Amino acid sequence: MLKEERLLKIINKLNLTETITIKELANNFDVSESTIRRDLDELAEKDYVKRTHGGAILIEKFNNEYNFIKKTKENINEKTAIAKYAADLVKNGDIIAINSSTLTYLMAKELKAKNVKVITNSVDIIVELSNKNDYDISVLGGDYFHIARTIEGPITEKQIREMHFDKAFLGVNGIDVNLALSTASPIEASSKKAMIDCSNKSYILSESNKFDNASFYKIADFTDITAIISDKNLSDKKLKKYQQYAKIIKSNL
Repeated sequence: MLKEERLLKIINKLNLTETITIKELANNFDVSESTIRRDLDELAEKDYVKRTHGGAILIEKFNNEYNFIKKTKENINEKTAIAKYAADLVKNGDIIAINSSTLTYLMAKELKAKNVKVITNSVDIIVELSNKNDYDISVLGGDYFHIARTIEGPITEKQIREMHFDKAFLGVNGIDVNLALSTASPIEASSKKAMIDCSNKSYILSESNKFDNASFYKIADFTDITAIISDKNLSDKKLKKYQQYAKIIKSNL
């Protein structure tokens, strides 16, 4: 098992149990306790977990950053406007990649195009589109990331890189001049980067409050994408600032 997969599984376990010991993890993954200590130290450095005597607990900040159900209830009007604009970019017969995020989930609910092939790692998008008979859905494999309700990992990235899409639609955790497009997990960063690399056009869906904020891991440069779709609350100052680097679309629906 690769380290990235093990780190994801550790987070999954903490999400379910809230606290866990080094000994439990070492026995579960059949690795040494020193390996688990290094894993937990790395997660602690990234503010994913808090180290305790003999184990770790999940940090509330990380839970808030990735809690899919909680995030679906935040900024709902802004997210819906972005989602509707993005959905209108999908045309009949398109092959599209959609990563897992609350914005892309709302986008999937707004899709009207016909005869569309959708490739996704989002459990919620799969369920949402499963009743649309003219949508051909391909589900990416990998490890299930419980709190974010997404399928991630090296297997996921490998599958994406064996495909090609007309358009890709992705959520991000941060947009910043220095780091460009970023997310909180190296595993998610890899799959999102792969979708961008394998698409003719790629669109970033982001609320305005994510501008001027950098997350932990870089996904891609501004020059790698087609446009960023944001909401009407994006200030003129920030719009002018980021228009130097990428095409910015303000959805005013």
